[in-house]
Amino acid sequence: MALAPRRSVLSLHGVTLAERHFSTRPAHLDLELPRGEVALVQVEDESDAATLVDLCLGLSDPVGGNVRFLGVDWQSSTPRDRFARRRRIGAVVQTDVWPSHLTVLESVLVAHLYHFKQPRAEVIADATELARLFGLPGLPVGRRETTPQRALVRAACVRGFLGSPDLIVVQDQVLDQSPDLAVPMAQAISAARDRGATVLWITASLAAQAAQFVQANHELRLGDHGLVQVRRLR
Repeated sequence: MALAPRRSVLSLHGVTLAERHFSTRPAHLDLELPRGEVALVQVEDESDAATLVDLCLGLSDPVGGNVRFLGVDWQSSTPRDRFARRRRIGAVVQTDVWPSHLTVLESVLVAHLYHFKQPRAEVIADATELARLFGLPGLPVGRRETTPQRALVRAACVRGFLGSPDLIVVQDQVLDQSPDLAVPMAQAISAARDRGATVLWITASLAAQAAQFVQANHELRLGDHGLVQVRRLR
């Protein structure tokens, strides 16, 4: 008896990237990521990378095609539904995640405490364990402007992996330049996929040391012909 195909956690069908800074041609993207799979995607243009993240998180709509998260098209969801569904996504990014009115600790914890009923002490304990995995003695408690960049990069990793998200999206230019995070990231991704999470890591280069230890199901490059399967240089 044939096994039923696994439902994709993230699906991009005929998605069009039209307005691109370093190309006159639109790119058409197709990607299927079932539960527990990891994809590394090389995107050299930071604007393309940011656009791809926004599409995957339902923060913007494609000019063509559709993006589905857990089988539901983001475009068919109301703003309230989109907000609620994003609680199932972890994002390792630096942009717009450190609001000035919150400490770094509060920024790491706020979404998890708002959406889930896990006791605060347990959330802090889980976050502290992740912080130590990523090389911090504990979670930074100051505000962004008083927290070293090194600690912010690692706190962003904690924020993205905290809890049990169905999808983890990684897109952090600073992370690409942090070879000492290669093994911790690989360990965090391995643990996440063992729990059934799907991981999409958007990197400026598949040769980046931070991605070298990640065992990926898909290794892709975004170009004028869309997402193309490639091999990493090791």
